[in-house]
Amino acid sequence: MTKTLVVLADLGHLKAYRLDETKQQHTPKLEFLEQWDTPITHHLSEDLTDQAGRFRKGTVPAGPSDLSDGEQHNLDLERSRRAVKGLARHMAELVKREKPESCYFAAAREINGALLEALDSPTRLRIQKNVPVNLTHSSPAEVLAHFCE
Repeated sequence: MTKTLVVLADLGHLKAYRLDETKQQHTPKLEFLEQWDTPITHHLSEDLTDQAGRFRKGTVPAGPSDLSDGEQHNLDLERSRRAVKGLARHMAELVKREKPESCYFAAAREINGALLEALDSPTRLRIQKNVPVNLTHSSPAEVLAHFCE
């Protein structure tokens, strides 16, 4: 039996399965290992609020203010970048802990390349199959259909 790890990721979640392909069984089977969520699913409004008495830049009648103008300043892009780095770090820890012979990987097309670039080389070298599709909310049968011919 070969030890294969199946990792599914999107920007908010990472799911890991162990692929069981023994000769006694005619069909492969996925065994759920773990799920990890990134903080990108956490809404910013739960952490950041306007402080009472503060005004946006340029809204003070006496003249321009030095306070923030309320723009996002690429906040969504920064949160996405941090989520990808967190996913890569967690996936590397998972591969180090499980020590699989190979790894199958599926991530949403938007983050697939960035996530592969963020992985360390030992983890990246273990990936044998890469599918640029978001399978995190798919059933095990659908996941197997993408990886096992």
